[in-house]
Amino acid sequence: MKSRALAAASLALVPCVLGQSAPPAARGPYLESSGRIEAVTVYRGQALVTRAVELSAKGVAEAAGGVREIVVTNLPPRVRAESLHAEASPNVKVRSVSFRARPVVEDTREEVRKLDARIEQIRDQLGANKRRLDLLNEHRAYLAGLQNFVAPTATTELTKGVLNAETLQKLSDFIRTGRDEMVTRELQLNAEAKEFQQQLELAQRERQRLTAGSSRTVNEAVILVGQEGDGTLRLRYLVDGASWEPSYAARAASGADANREVFTLEYFASIQQMSGEDWSDVAMTLSTATPSLVARAPSLLPIPISLAMNAPQQAGQLAYAEARKDLSDRQRQAEQVRSNTAVTFKSTGPGGAKKEQDDWLDKGLNDLALQMQILDLVANERVTRDSQAFGRASEEGLSVTYTIPNRASLPSRADHQQILVASVPLKAKFTKTAAPVLTGYVYDEAAAINSSSLVLLAGPLTAYADGAFVGGGDLPTTASGQGLTAGFGIDSSLRTRRELVERTESIQGGNRVVELTYRLSVENFGSSPAAIRLLDRLPKVESNRSDIRLTVVSTGQPLSEDPEYTSATRKDGILRWDVAVPPQATGQQAFAVEYKYRLEYDKQMNIVGMGG
Repeated sequence: MKSRALAAASLALVPCVLGQSAPPAARGPYLESSGRIEAVTVYRGQALVTRAVELSAKGVAEAAGGVREIVVTNLPPRVRAESLHAEASPNVKVRSVSFRARPVVEDTREEVRKLDARIEQIRDQLGANKRRLDLLNEHRAYLAGLQNFVAPTATTELTKGVLNAETLQKLSDFIRTGRDEMVTRELQLNAEAKEFQQQLELAQRERQRLTAGSSRTVNEAVILVGQEGDGTLRLRYLVDGASWEPSYAARAASGADANREVFTLEYFASIQQMSGEDWSDVAMTLSTATPSLVARAPSLLPIPISLAMNAPQQAGQLAYAEARKDLSDRQRQAEQVRSNTAVTFKSTGPGGAKKEQDDWLDKGLNDLALQMQILDLVANERVTRDSQAFGRASEEGLSVTYTIPNRASLPSRADHQQILVASVPLKAKFTKTAAPVLTGYVYDEAAAINSSSLVLLAGPLTAYADGAFVGGGDLPTTASGQGLTAGFGIDSSLRTRRELVERTESIQGGNRVVELTYRLSVENFGSSPAAIRLLDRLPKVESNRSDIRLTVVSTGQPLSEDPEYTSATRKDGILRWDVAVPPQATGQQAFAVEYKYRLEYDKQMNIVGMGG
């Protein structure tokens, strides 16, 4: 976070000039280098990249008084030009940093010259083919003219009785044979023309592919430094198109020899990297913070108010909670825009400059805050603090940083690439949980405390037992020292069932009395006993209601005495038994708990569910 703030603050000292195109030779000794990407911090939507360039002082001081121009070239297409910032070791002083997009034309390669010759040859063949087709059409026209001459001449000679039959036969055979040969030749020439055209299109496409990068734009940082000795120059910049999300894998051993007191939680970062540059063997850090180009806090302006006549309520006007949420969302968006916009100045004359854009953004934040405060003042309903909404907002604003222990490589591509952040062994209490009111399956679960120093952000969790995939779930945000529960899938050796054993109803005075008896059964098909947390629930009646009375007649077996249960969920009508089910307890021998409760309420009324 410190380096990020330093990078943002330095923008006020190091100007960033778009479109810089001054010739490098104009500034003395010149070095062009792509440098080496040595570190990357990935945020949610952006990344901060650090490139290092090694500088030798040999010949610099004598040539230009120690002043040197360094061009860090081949910056990625999605670089944020206004974020450029340079730092250097003590022997090198950074004087200015600017950005330029420079068009370049690469030399024509040998493959392109060969393709050009091939394309010219094919075009010559197409031209020759066309000339032969034209000649063929001329011959066809000649034969047609000959036929037009022979037919009337033969008719005339026939009427005069001087017809030469042999000559007529030869002319007719010549015309017929010529036409047959022309048809065959025309088909051959058309087939040749089609083949030549396909070869030409293929060669042109290949040439297009080879020359696609011959004319391109190179993004560069132009840095002017004063150098007194060898040193290292570091260029930092933000790129778009990079983001990450957390994901987890929980691994627990199973079987007779398994340690059922520990499971391993693997924390992964699923990273999408489409910045346009490859990150090879870099020191990587992950952060949930928002990279900022502004180091100064927004200015808090006065909030003027006055009085006006009451305005009528407009149809469709948002309720307080909805209006407050809409304004809060807009304020968060304005905060992000301000953080990602570099400070700009406009000249006020010699020796002075006035902030322009950040003042305007500060005013926007103040206007939104004013609307929220006025909304609080004029709300026509009772407003109480929503603790759940507060918790969600706190989680959204949580800023944590993770350092990847090993160097990482991430090519620029659309796939989500996973990198291991940490592998944490957690001491856990394994239980088998059954809630037959919801499902007949029994699930393995492990409750643990996050004993690491990491904040585990909310994300999907994949569970494995004995190396095999057993299912998926999700992990909520868990701070260091907080508890978490991981599910490890279904225990196929156990089954549960819930049955209504008996229901009775009677009228006592003005009340209806309903008694219900349920049976919860567990079958164990395994060869060893199973400790199971068996759960069910009673209808929940609010404590301030006197028109419904609920009484637990019998629980069958003692309820759990676990302090966490007795102090929390038991008050909500959740029943829990911690039971041991013997092996091979199936069918009529299945383990069972029967419990009974009674409801009393006005006989004129009906029970309805209140929903979740």
